[in-house]
Amino acid sequence: MKTLYYITDSTKYDAEEDFFADVFAALRGGVDLIQLREKELSDEEVYARALRIKKEADKYDTPLIIDDRVDVAKKLGVGVHLGDDDMTVKEARAILGENALIGASVKTVERAKEAEAEGASYFGTGALFPTQTKVITRHTSMDTFRAIKKCAKVPVYAIGGINEKTLPELKGEDFDGICVVSAIQYAVDPEAAVKSLRARMKDL
Repeated sequence: MKTLYYITDSTKYDAEEDFFADVFAALRGGVDLIQLREKELSDEEVYARALRIKKEADKYDTPLIIDDRVDVAKKLGVGVHLGDDDMTVKEARAILGENALIGASVKTVERAKEAEAEGASYFGTGALFPTQTKVITRHTSMDTFRAIKKCAKVPVYAIGGINEKTLPELKGEDFDGICVVSAIQYAVDPEAAVKSLRARMKDL
């Protein structure tokens, strides 16, 4: 079964409790991994949110990953995901240790080889499709995605605009899972959205 990797987005929420309610609903639905992505909050604010989410995620044995903030990840004993403008994978590995889950965003074969040599645990590769999130993304072609998957020895997750409409376009492709933001976070019922995505992933 391919991995369903959920990346949070709190930007649409006026009330913090509504955000947590939807995140917890997604955990109940059965996501395999959860990443807390907060570009605008301070480290202290990210830590407070991450601590609360980790307590819930631990109930389901769902690993928590923190976007960018290596210090927060170390403090909580969880994984981290790094982009091109963040700390290097090599530096993060030295801080977090050999067993930490460290993901890297990669858009080229060259970067994939470099990140893997530095100790990356997995790759997030995309954006494969247009996305609704406010995070600035750059399109990655399917040819590039296939080339990265072919050269990688670590799991490669597809990311960017993946939802029930675009998911069938990945049928027959070689990949290890999908990273989903809007299709879960913006759903009326995130728990049901997760279950629906998992059911559709069985056909890939």
